[in-house]
Amino acid sequence: MPLLCLVQHGKAYPESVDPERSLTPEGADETRRVAAALARAGVKIAAIYHSGKKRARQTAEIFAEALKPARLEEAQGLNPNDDPAPWAQRINAIAEDTMIVGHLPHLARLAALLLGADVVEFRYSAALCLAGPPWRIRWYLTPELA
Repeated sequence: MPLLCLVQHGKAYPESVDPERSLTPEGADETRRVAAALARAGVKIAAIYHSGKKRARQTAEIFAEALKPARLEEAQGLNPNDDPAPWAQRINAIAEDTMIVGHLPHLARLAALLLGADVVEFRYSAALCLAGPPWRIRWYLTPELA
């Protein structure tokens, strides 16, 4: 049964301060704490996909540094307002442990499609891990818990 981790990017600067919306020092630190906690827990991820927006890419790179996946890739369809249905279909066919680093509202809608209900309140840098299919919440790790 594959593991799927859905991660909202870390805290980023507002567009008025940084048009590319880089991670803030706090966002990078929270992401490092969560990534280190996953590594200590023995989480193994084969692939990390991210939207390509700078804040998601930086978050994915921090997780990749800690988790050492075989692949770290920018992927289409993971932007904030993209339709989550194509990724829900793709995820149901994935047989390896995978992480998706993205944005709201896309991640919340994707989780709701996979779980059959809107039951998750995402937080910056937090990792929601599901097992399936059928998909069930295995655990949810926030920076405060890490």
